[in-house]
Amino acid sequence: MEIMLTMLLSFATAVSPTVVNADFEQKDARTGLPTGWAFTSLPDRQHLVNYRTAQVAAEQGQTRALSITVASDHPEHKVAYNIHQDLKGLTPGKSYRVSARVCTRGLKTLPMIVVQCIDASGSRFLGFARSQQRELPGDLDHWEQIQTDIVIPEGTSTVRLRIGIPSAGNAGGTAIIDDVDMVEMN
Repeated sequence: MEIMLTMLLSFATAVSPTVVNADFEQKDARTGLPTGWAFTSLPDRQHLVNYRTAQVAAEQGQTRALSITVASDHPEHKVAYNIHQDLKGLTPGKSYRVSARVCTRGLKTLPMIVVQCIDASGSRFLGFARSQQRELPGDLDHWEQIQTDIVIPEGTSTVRLRIGIPSAGNAGGTAIIDDVDMVEMN
């Protein structure tokens, strides 16, 4: 009986993997940016990228999504502009799939999902996964799903999720991102 109770309590208290504000519906009243996410930009050059929430059509009406636009006059620096957050509740040894829906305007490359597994010191990467890379022949006018899978290595302290676009070749382009999801695979 005690074993059964212990098992039930462990299931009840386990933290499932959760992406905060995965649909970008909550936004900060002051900045207008989605809450729960951090945003990358070059120091003193924030004008080279624009993050904002955008209204998009959905089956059930209007919804919000994240828009990332690289400045049209962006220099040829290689920068990965992305939103990111640290995830909780992932179990070492388990496999997870992270996905998001994307549309694009003026991009030469597909937006990306990156998952980084970092040790307790914060200085060593134990695992890394990135969604498929490919050149785009034109705009993605309809939602396309991007995804990546990762097995969380032992010793992982932080799992950092990043979603965004590289600047190289994408000056003036925009990615629209929505419905980020993470599921356990095993």
